[in-house]
Amino acid sequence: MRRYVLAFSLVGVTLAALTHDAAANLLAEVSFNGGAFVSICTAPSGTVCGGSASGGGLQLNMAAAQSNSPGTPTLAVLLSSAVSVTNTNTSGTATAHLLIGDTGYLAPTSGTLLSHIGGSVAVGGPLNTMSFFSSIDQGNGQNVSPGTFNTAAVTPNISAAGSYDATNSAAIPSISAPYSMTENLTITLSAGSIMNYSSSTTVSPVSEPVSLLLVGTSLIGLGVSLRRKRAANAQPRMI
Repeated sequence: MRRYVLAFSLVGVTLAALTHDAAANLLAEVSFNGGAFVSICTAPSGTVCGGSASGGGLQLNMAAAQSNSPGTPTLAVLLSSAVSVTNTNTSGTATAHLLIGDTGYLAPTSGTLLSHIGGSVAVGGPLNTMSFFSSIDQGNGQNVSPGTFNTAAVTPNISAAGSYDATNSAAIPSISAPYSMTENLTITLSAGSIMNYSSSTTVSPVSEPVSLLLVGTSLIGLGVSLRRKRAANAQPRMI
C-alpha cells in the first residue's frame, strides 16, 4: 500500500504546478445500491478535492480526486483514492458505483489510455467484487462513461485480505479536444468488509522506449532469420 500512497503524493506535487481551466469541473460522485448519484466532492478542473459519502450501509472516505486538466503535450492524468470503503451492515452485500472525472483536456490528442487500480483489503468477504475501467469522451461531457474510448474492465480479486493490483490499456489513434476523462469503479462488499483503493488514468503518446522496443524486436527477428540462412548455407552440399 505504501507504494500507492507515495506514487499519489509524488504525482500530486507535479500536478500542483500545472495550469488549469477554471471553467471545467472535477467531480467525484457515487451511487449506492443502484440509487441516484450523489456528489462526494467537486472542484475547479485541474485541482484536487476529497470527501465522504454513505448509503445502503456503505461508508466511503475519499482521500482525493485529482487531475492535471488541460493536460500537457506528453501527459493527461486523472487520479483518485479512498482510504476506506466499509460495509457496516451485519448481513448481506452493498454496492457502490463511483464516477470520478474531469473535463477540458486539450492534450495529448493521441497515444495510449492506461488504466490502473490497486490497494488492499483489510477484511475480506466471499462476495466481494470489483470492476474498474477508464473512459475518454470526445464530447467533453462530465463523467460520461462508457465514452468514445474505453479500456476493458479489470476485475481484481478482493475477496480475501491482502493487496491487489490490475492494469489495462487501449490505443487512442486520435482525440478531438477538448475531451473529458472518467474513472468508472463498481465495488460490491460483503457485510463487515473493509478495503481501500488508489487509481490512475493517463493518456500519453507512444513513448520512445516502446518505439525502441518495437525496433529492437524487429532487429532480433531479422538476426534470427539471417542466422538460419547462414546455417543452411554452411551445411555440406550433397554431391
